[in-house]
Amino acid sequence: MAIFTVYLLNEYNVSQAYVAAKFGAWNGVADFLTVIFAFLADAYIGKFVTIVLGFLLGMLMVTLTAIVPQLRPPHCTNEERIHGQCIGPNRNQLAFLHVAMFWLAVGGAGGIRPCSIPFAVDQFDSRTDKGRKEINSFFNWYYTTFTLVLLITSTIVAYVQTVSWAWGFTIPTVCLFCGLVLLFAGMRIYVLVIAEGSLFSSIVQVFVVAYKKRRHQLQSVGDGIFYVPPLKKTLGSKLPLTSSQFRFLNKAAIIDNNDEIKQDGICMNPRRLCSIQQVEEVNWLMIIVPIWASAIISFLPMQIGTFVVGQAMRMDRHLGPKFEIPIPSIFVISLIIMATFLPIYDRCLVPTLENFTKQEGGIILLQRIGLGKEISARF
Repeated sequence: MAIFTVYLLNEYNVSQAYVAAKFGAWNGVADFLTVIFAFLADAYIGKFVTIVLGFLLGMLMVTLTAIVPQLRPPHCTNEERIHGQCIGPNRNQLAFLHVAMFWLAVGGAGGIRPCSIPFAVDQFDSRTDKGRKEINSFFNWYYTTFTLVLLITSTIVAYVQTVSWAWGFTIPTVCLFCGLVLLFAGMRIYVLVIAEGSLFSSIVQVFVVAYKKRRHQLQSVGDGIFYVPPLKKTLGSKLPLTSSQFRFLNKAAIIDNNDEIKQDGICMNPRRLCSIQQVEEVNWLMIIVPIWASAIISFLPMQIGTFVVGQAMRMDRHLGPKFEIPIPSIFVISLIIMATFLPIYDRCLVPTLENFTKQEGGIILLQRIGLGKEISARF
């Protein structure tokens, strides 16, 4: 966002308000595509295909705007900018830019954002202690490397872009292409979880069946009256039935009579009976809704990125007579803190906390989230 904001302000000769409005719209489209493609990945096409979809096209089109002069307005000098004489983009240039940004949203927000981490987690066996530890460690190292890449982008690549926008966009495009090659290179060893239909239809099914059986008496979990289908090959483990605060949903898994189940253990009519797995998935989804909702406030300050860039453009960023700090490098401070703290947390704090709490990971994830929100609110 920081680099692209500077690019639009300097090369497309538009106002900061225009850029802020465009990024606001782009973020909305990107977030909407994240939900849509997450649904498509789980229901129909799988995570791997979703990641590959639109991976490179958006960045390639943005690079072309920097290489081909006809795809952007004429260069504007500082004197012309001061007197408001800069020529803005025409309709064709804006149309090409909008298509490029759309494919950036499809590839980045739609393909990579909702599927990259879940696809990586699929490679670990969550049924074993070793697998669960590897998953926890993976998250820490993923965000560490992700932050280091942002650090490089905000310094080295940003400095290259002050010299040449064409080279500045070509470098990440080539890196994306190399990443795509590496992704395909591991196809033979990946664990590919098969898409199993719409998750939303399963959620609706649980509520509908629970309503139909609302007059049933809810027995204890151990009475054996709940439907437990055979374990699917694509399902790593079954969720046990719990006595959560949404116990009324458990009625959806109550077996009325043996006619509801085939000899192979499969349900005769999904509209009249749900599995314990389906019920528990909805239970846990409802439990995390407050956590998800609380994150909305945490993300609000992140929407002022274009304002920070605008302020940085007016700052004296010189270090000495010859070197000037690139505008996107203003964000490096927070990245350095993240890149430094995450390995320390994973290799030093976690083992120490485990010795005190006797809990895997030191503290549970919910406590980590709460602690992070508390620190963010105070500072």
